[in-house]
Amino acid sequence: MVSKLLGFAAQVAPWAVVSGLAYAAAFIKPSVEPLPLPQPLSEPRDLFYDVAGSGGQSFWFAANNGVVLQRKGETLEWTRHQMDQLVNLQGIATSPDGTVIAVGNDGWLFRNDGSGWEGERLPVSDIAGKLIEIAWIDNAFWAIGEMGAVFRIEANGETWSEFSIDGDVALNDIARSSDGDYWITAEFGTLFHSKDGGQTWSGEELGYESLRSIAFDGNTGVIVGNGGVSHISKDGGKSWQRRGTESTEHLYDVAHDGNRWLAIGNSGVLLSSSDGKEWAHVEPDGFSSGFHARLMPSPEGVLVAGSAIGKLNDLRWTSWPKEVE
Repeated sequence: MVSKLLGFAAQVAPWAVVSGLAYAAAFIKPSVEPLPLPQPLSEPRDLFYDVAGSGGQSFWFAANNGVVLQRKGETLEWTRHQMDQLVNLQGIATSPDGTVIAVGNDGWLFRNDGSGWEGERLPVSDIAGKLIEIAWIDNAFWAIGEMGAVFRIEANGETWSEFSIDGDVALNDIARSSDGDYWITAEFGTLFHSKDGGQTWSGEELGYESLRSIAFDGNTGVIVGNGGVSHISKDGGKSWQRRGTESTEHLYDVAHDGNRWLAIGNSGVLLSSSDGKEWAHVEPDGFSSGFHARLMPSPEGVLVAGSAIGKLNDLRWTSWPKEVE
């Protein structure tokens, strides 16, 4: 009798195991407590398109995928901010009171007055709606972009007015000359000029290469663009003279650091000029060979945004960010 029972149990046991496993798979859900993964401050895929500074020497770098890196001036601490829209942020600017605005693809604008980020989509073209740059000029933010988009945004970052330019043209940079006039560099060698605070614009052709950036130092104005082209004005923009540079790379930004003119662009190109006419290549140790999109002179040095970020001090390069400085 006992042997029969043992034989029966041996036959049933495998089926019981299989049934138990099936029940567990169907009705018992494993619970795993995920360990929090530290968010890296920067990632290899990060590409930075602009840099801005605010009071207390806090610096902000706008990047792709809705990322903004901040370095706080008081503590030198770095913070990674993630917008709720994963658009490339092409431009960033700050007001004297510390309001920060970043703009980017599809007309997205993100503002932060110190209480967190809020997003808004400006009424841009459905065909090409990228906002390319934003700047703080005459107590307001000015955002420009594709299809002639021009917006004046009040200091609070919440109300705006449109002053767009008619035409299928991408606007790349905006600056104010010492006489109070506004200037915008654009595609197809076009330079736009406003004498009435952006209410109306007139355009002139300086060639066929796209003009990427414009900056003024006193009455001297310098423009750089595609193919290494540059233009200079010694009379506040009344007349422009075409100049060559020592590069055929696209040049994306130009700035005067108080001592010299600097221009940056594709393939790690960095150019220096004492007068804005004659340019020479500069190759600081460790300077990235990738693209560089923006320059910003500051008391700490000239900040650079691109495939890498950092600062130039007397043309010596320091890479950022650093977890502890």
